[in-house]
Amino acid sequence: MAEPVSSAFKRLIHPAYKALETKARVLRYLFVEITQRCNLSCLHCGSDCTRDARLEELTPEEWRRFFEYLPRKFDRREVLVVVTGGEPFCAPGFDDILGSLKQNGLAWGMVTNGFTLTEANVHKVVAHGIVSMTISLDGLRRSHDWLRGREGSFERALAGIKHVVATGPANFDVVTCVNPRNLGELDALLALLREAGVLAWRLFCIFPKGRARHNAELKLSDDQLRELFAWMAKRRRELAGTGFALNFGCEGYLPPRWDRAVRDQPYFCRAGINIASVLCDGAICACPNITRTLVQGSIRADDFKDVWENRFQKFVDRRWMKTGQCASCGEFRRCQGNSLHLWDDEAQRTVLCHHQVLSKT
Repeated sequence: MAEPVSSAFKRLIHPAYKALETKARVLRYLFVEITQRCNLSCLHCGSDCTRDARLEELTPEEWRRFFEYLPRKFDRREVLVVVTGGEPFCAPGFDDILGSLKQNGLAWGMVTNGFTLTEANVHKVVAHGIVSMTISLDGLRRSHDWLRGREGSFERALAGIKHVVATGPANFDVVTCVNPRNLGELDALLALLREAGVLAWRLFCIFPKGRARHNAELKLSDDQLRELFAWMAKRRRELAGTGFALNFGCEGYLPPRWDRAVRDQPYFCRAGINIASVLCDGAICACPNITRTLVQGSIRADDFKDVWENRFQKFVDRRWMKTGQCASCGEFRRCQGNSLHLWDDEAQRTVLCHHQVLSKT
């Protein structure tokens, strides 16, 4: 099936659009990691979250002051605040934090593992003005519970998804971390999500960082990665015109033909370009999934807008990432070292190159 004219046009002008966005650097997504506490014990957790805090987390009062500060410095119509963790529902003072977002007129969304997404909690976040939500579902029952480290987590997440379909924000999607155990379940999972009323599904691979760093069970082989993308390309053709959106996530630069086959929008790592984050202890960075060595300040000591405007050059000019296999790669101008969250500070190189694998097919 030929690519729609509108999509083809977007890809044609994408280099110019990307250059303009990079030059303008308008903050559009602000991730706030309100806690590292979590009610699960996921095998692939990049933050190594636990039930108890390991860092001196911001208090609800500190978050309130920050949320009061934001609309004074940024246009609240342009910025979506995305609440994340850990698991946001595990944050002390969670209700107060939501109240601060609402009181300051901030548009906000949430990323959740779904374990605590009861009907009452869905009504709670809706009452506090939530506009978007992302929920994790990582395979069928056995695969999901294995990856999430807690029996019953699949049933809880699926129930949460159904509650959101019924009463939650209209703008929501489900994300799945694809690994060798759930790769063969994607068709069944697709059918399950469509039956539940989900309209948008994003797939990611598990990258070797955090708890997944040395766990070979979680990493797709090169052949499995090719299998995943071939499956996605085929299913996207079949789903065209149905209103169901299936996309590969922001993870990783792909060869153009594969990028077109598995994404609605061309690859663009927006970390530090349109995306910033405040971590649970106040640290200021770009994407919340990148290494803490790239932290550029703290809202406890620095002015957030000043950090955004004057300390993020490392995220804009990424020539420092041209090391290892990237040093001699002809795609670097377009790829710029791959997504920032794939950078390994210890090895001083990207830990995963989808382009290298897929360009062989």
